[in-house]
Amino acid sequence: MNNKLTIIVTLLILLGASTKASARFTNSPAPAVKQDSTKQERVIYYEVFGMDCPGCQSALEKQVNKIDGVAGSKASFREKQVVIELKPDAKVSNEEVEKRIKKANFTPGKKIKPLKDEE
Repeated sequence: MNNKLTIIVTLLILLGASTKASARFTNSPAPAVKQDSTKQERVIYYEVFGMDCPGCQSALEKQVNKIDGVAGSKASFREKQVVIELKPDAKVSNEEVEKRIKKANFTPGKKIKPLKDEE
């Protein structure tokens, strides 16, 4: 009986922790970066399919951040996208981004334009 109670308490603690972590990521907006129209695009958006949890987001961000020229990234499983911020004067190919998305075991979609309120 004591083992069953321990298992139930452990599961409840884990469920509560995962719910809190999930809530933390659901309201986090994409990184706000001003774009200079005279320079090359500094923030790029890609559709990504197959993410279904915050752990998936983290795995994708780790892969994308390994690309030379990437300053940082923010993935969202709810919006099915990854936002990639580039370092100044960096050149990152679509092929390299797609390769990293696939290496994280997700399906790359197309490069997408940001919404007007995110620019």
